[in-house]
Amino acid sequence: MISWMQNNNKFTVIVMWIAALSFILAGAIGGSMGIRSNTLGKVGEIELKKDKFQMEYSNRFSQYNQMMQGKFDEKKAKQMGLKNQVIQNMVAQARILNLAHDFGIVVSKEEAGQKLASYSAFQTNGKFDRKLYDTYLKNTGLTHETFENNLKDQLTIEKTFKLLNTKGLENEYKAFQIAFEVADKLKYTVLTPDDVSIETNDEKLKAFWEPKKDTFKTKKQYTFDVQWTETNNTQVTDKEVKEYFEKNRFNYTTKDGKMANFEDVKEWVKEATQIAKTKKEALRRYVQFKKGELKADETLTLNIYDPKLSPELWTEIITKEKNAFLKPKVAQTRYASVKITNIIEPTTKSFTEVKKELTPIYEAERKKEALSKLAEEKLTQIDTLDMNVSSFITLDNADKQKLGINQQERANFISKLFTSSQEKGIIPIGSKVIVYKIMEQKLISLENNETNIMQQNVDSVKEQSFQANLMKVLEKKYPSRLY
Repeated sequence: MISWMQNNNKFTVIVMWIAALSFILAGAIGGSMGIRSNTLGKVGEIELKKDKFQMEYSNRFSQYNQMMQGKFDEKKAKQMGLKNQVIQNMVAQARILNLAHDFGIVVSKEEAGQKLASYSAFQTNGKFDRKLYDTYLKNTGLTHETFENNLKDQLTIEKTFKLLNTKGLENEYKAFQIAFEVADKLKYTVLTPDDVSIETNDEKLKAFWEPKKDTFKTKKQYTFDVQWTETNNTQVTDKEVKEYFEKNRFNYTTKDGKMANFEDVKEWVKEATQIAKTKKEALRRYVQFKKGELKADETLTLNIYDPKLSPELWTEIITKEKNAFLKPKVAQTRYASVKITNIIEPTTKSFTEVKKELTPIYEAERKKEALSKLAEEKLTQIDTLDMNVSSFITLDNADKQKLGINQQERANFISKLFTSSQEKGIIPIGSKVIVYKIMEQKLISLENNETNIMQQNVDSVKEQSFQANLMKVLEKKYPSRLY
C-alpha cells in the first residue's frame, strides 16, 4: 500500500477488515428437501415447521420477484435452489434459538405484542388495527399462531445477539479510520489483451497441446436397452388427484410464492398422480424385461448425463457395470427400465479433433503471458513513461474515480490497491492489468459524521465476523436432521 504502512505493522489489521465478507445467516446442511410430515426436520430441540417454511418461502420468493420486476417464477426458483435456501436459513435460525434456550433468553407476550403493534402496515392513525392484521393473515393464508410464533423467534434471535457484545475496540476504530484518511495520487496505465499480439500456427498449437493432451478426451458413453412405461394413459379419478395434491401441496406455488389453488394446477397434479400410480406397472414390466419376457423398446447410445435420461437415473447408472439392469425411474413423463449393454470409456482426442477447441485456450494463455511481460516492462520504466495520473483516491471517493475501467473492475482495483504494501506494482483485474506507482500521498481528516459512519462500519464488520464464527460453533453443538 503506502510507504508509512511499512513502518506501522499494527495497522495491517485493516487488510482483514476491508476484505471481510458480509455474514450470511446460513450453514452447510446435509439431507434432502423431503416435505412429508408436519415438520421438515429438527435442529437440536427445535422443530422445523412446514407452515413456517411456507411463510419464509413466500417472503423470499416475493423479494426475488420484486428484484426481477415480476419476472421471477417457479422455474427460476428451482434453478437457484430457493427451497433449499429457505431450509438452510431456518436451520441457522433454529441453532440460535437453541442457544437462546440454553441461555434462558425468552420473549414475553407483552414484548411480542408491542412489536406487532408497532408495524405501520397494521396501524390506522398510528394505532394498531386488528382488522388490518386479520385481513393480512387471511390474504397470505397464515394463521395467527404461525405469524406470532415466527415474530417471537425473530425477537429472541435479536435479543440473543444484543447480549453478545461485538462493539469495536479503540485500536480497531483507529485502524479502520486510517484507511479512510489515506489518499493516494497514482501514475498508472491500463493494459488489455488488445495491447499484445501473438502468433498462432499448428506447430505452436501442437507443442502446447502435447503435454496436456490427456485433458482433452471424448465423453464417456453408454449403450442401453430401454423398456419404456408410458404414464399418460393411466386412469386416475378426481378423488385420487385431489388426495395427491393435499399430500404434496407445498410443491405447488404461485408466482408470488404462495400455495396454489387446486383448480389452477389441476392438470399438473393429474400428470404427477398418473406418474405415481403407474409405478407399480413400471416395476411389473421391469421384472418381465429382466427375465427376458419383454423386449426393449429401443437401443440408445448416449454421452454420460445426456438429458434424455433423468439425473436420478444417471446417478445410479454411473455406479453400475456392463449388463446391469436398473429399476424404473421417471424420465420426463414416463418410466425407463434400463439395461447397460456397453460402456465406452473416454479416449484422448487427436490434434485434428481438438484443434478448434484448443486454439482459443492457447491464445488466451499466451496473451496472458505476453501481457504480464509487457506489464513488467512498463513497471520498470514507469518513471520515464508518459502515463495517466489520477486525482487523490480514497476509499470514500473510489466509486467516483474515472480510471478507464468499469465499476466492478474499479472496485476490485481499489480494494487490492489499499490492501497492498507496495508503493508501485502490477494489479491484474480480470483479463486486464493495471501498472501503477503512488506519486503522492496525504492524510485527510474525516468529518464527525463520517467518523460515526466509519465506526458503525467497524461494528458491523466485527459483528458479521463474530456471527459467522458463532454459527460454525453452533453447527457442531446443534446438528440438523432433515426428514
